[in-house]
Amino acid sequence: MSERTIGTGEAPHYDLAVVGAGAVGALAAYYAVRRDPGRRVAVITHAGRGTGATRYSAGFDTPTGHNPAQRALAARSTALFDELAAGLGDTGRAPVDVRWLVARENTAALDATMADGGRTRPLTGEQRALLDRTFPGLAHDDDQVLLATPAMTVGQPRWLADRLLDEVLRRPDNTLLEGFRVTEVRRTGGRVELVAADGSRITAAKAVLAPGPWVLDGPVAVAARERGARVKKVVAFHVMTPPPPGAPALVLEDADAFLLPHRPGGHWIFSITSPDWDRGPDEPLAIDARDRELARALLARHVPGFLPHLLGGRVFSDCFTPGHLPVVDTVGGDDVVMAIGGSGSGYRLAPAMAEDALNLLDGRART
Repeated sequence: MSERTIGTGEAPHYDLAVVGAGAVGALAAYYAVRRDPGRRVAVITHAGRGTGATRYSAGFDTPTGHNPAQRALAARSTALFDELAAGLGDTGRAPVDVRWLVARENTAALDATMADGGRTRPLTGEQRALLDRTFPGLAHDDDQVLLATPAMTVGQPRWLADRLLDEVLRRPDNTLLEGFRVTEVRRTGGRVELVAADGSRITAAKAVLAPGPWVLDGPVAVAARERGARVKKVVAFHVMTPPPPGAPALVLEDADAFLLPHRPGGHWIFSITSPDWDRGPDEPLAIDARDRELARALLARHVPGFLPHLLGGRVFSDCFTPGHLPVVDTVGGDDVVMAIGGSGSGYRLAPAMAEDALNLLDGRART
C-alpha cells in the first residue's frame, strides 16, 4: 500500500469497498448493509462471485478449534449462521451426523477441541452397524476408537455467497464490479483508492480486503507475509458411489482427512491434506500422483471398499496462517482491514471473520 495520489479524473465513490466475493467478502458486505441500509457498498472481484476456496469448499462445518481463540471463533460463527438463517429464511445448511476415528490416547484432546463444550461418546450398536453398511470394509488399528458426536452441519458456500450478494445488490446504490483485479490500494484526498490492473479505479471511505488465496499477489501481500500467511494446495477427491440415506460423515482425525456425503452430487467427498505448499490459485493445479497415493493409502487402511470408486475430485488453493487462526487486522490505517487465513476452514469461520472486520472499521470492539 502507498500514500501517494494519482492524477485528475473522478472515480466512482462508495462508503465501503469489499475486495473479494467469496464467503468472507459476501458476509462483510451483507453485514455492512444490514447495519446501515444507507451505506453505499461496492463488492469487487477479479473473477466472479464465489470463486476460489468458496467455490470448491465442501461446506463441512465442525465447530471445533485447536486453541481457545479458534474455538471462540467457531462457536461465534455457529451462532451467527443461526442468526443468518433466521434473517434469510435459508442459508443452505443441513445437519449431518459425524463419526470420528481417532487414536485412543487422543480422545481427550479431541474432546477439548469442541467449541460448544460437547464430548465424544462411544458408538451404539445401531450406529456401528450403520457405519459398517455405509463404509465397506471399515477397519481401524487396535489403538484407535470410533466415536460419535451430535450432528454438525454441511452447507453450500457458493450458494450462500450468491444469496448474500443478491441481498446487497437489491439496493440500487450498491454494485458488484467483476473483472476488477485490485493491484494497489492507496490513500488520496482522505479517501481509500483501489486501482485495478488495467488502471481502472474507484474510491471508498473504507475498505475490507478478503482476497482468499490471492492474498500474496495483491495490495496486502507484504502485510500478509509479515503475519506468516502462505498458500497451499487443497485436494478433495470424489468417491463415486451414492451415500445411503442417513449416511454420516467420517472424520479420520489423526490423518486430518474426512469422508463427507455429498448428496447434490450423489457421491462422497474425500478431503485429504495435500503436502504441496506455496501453490497459488493462478498456477495450474491438478490432483497428482502423490495426492492419489495418499488418498489410496488412507482408504486401503480404513475403507478399502471405496478404493474402486476413487475418481477425480476438486483441487484449489487456500491461504493458511500460523495456528490456523485467521488474521483480521487493519493495514496502514484504520480505514482498511484485511480478513485472511481461512486455512481450509474459511466457510465455517467466515461469519466471525466478517463481523470482526466490520467491527474494526466501525470502531466497535471485537466480539
